[in-house]
Amino acid sequence: MKKNLLIIGGTSGIVIPCYERFLKDYNISATYSEQKNLNKIPKKIRKKNIKFFKLNFNDSDYEIIETLKEANIKPDIIINSVGGSFGIKEYSFDLNDWKKLLEMNCLKHILINNFFLKRMKKKKFGRILFFSSMAVDDPNGPIVYSVSKSFLENYVKKSALLFGKYNIFINCIKTSIIAAKNNNWYKATKQKPQKVKKMMKRLISIGRIGNSHDLIDLILLISSKRNKFINGSIIKADGGVKYPDWKID
Repeated sequence: MKKNLLIIGGTSGIVIPCYERFLKDYNISATYSEQKNLNKIPKKIRKKNIKFFKLNFNDSDYEIIETLKEANIKPDIIINSVGGSFGIKEYSFDLNDWKKLLEMNCLKHILINNFFLKRMKKKKFGRILFFSSMAVDDPNGPIVYSVSKSFLENYVKKSALLFGKYNIFINCIKTSIIAAKNNNWYKATKQKPQKVKKMMKRLISIGRIGNSHDLIDLILLISSKRNKFINGSIIKADGGVKYPDWKID
């Protein structure tokens, strides 16, 4: 029997290339924030038996939980792929900026996971995957964003210790420079390809920018029942980043 997979942020450039492989093994439900974002997913995938439903992280906690109840899903596996810096690059003196990035990168995900964890405990199976960023370790990383992802990583490590005995594995993939569909690095590869290529030779030990296809096998393994021993891990998939200034002028 196929297990049930819930993708939070189903229009994310990182997870879109995974759909075809996921369809072989899972019943898929996936969220989107705006109708136009569904156009990022190829039509041949949208026509498959995937349950897409609208869920917006800007909604209240109550509204999000009500949305999940209405969707009537029972995931065995959750992949959390909503997040970002949302344009907050510098130190902010506005506490609302800090709250926003904590909400978007961590707290809303915890809210959703908590809604399903009791059922996972009862079934004695669950796989929960998050994404973090090498910005956490980079001295030049945006501070507000970095702090929110640091919070997330600590949550992964601590919660995994609590739920591992129920065969619920909670992990995180930490990426560096990934050109995923329509993100800033993807746009840079189109607008300034030679400059990006030169930068990657300096910044990444393997000498090239990453892409979402580089992560497919890792995502599938960590989030599946084939993962029998990886729990509470922050797994680097960074191409060997060297941590200088990543910025594109």
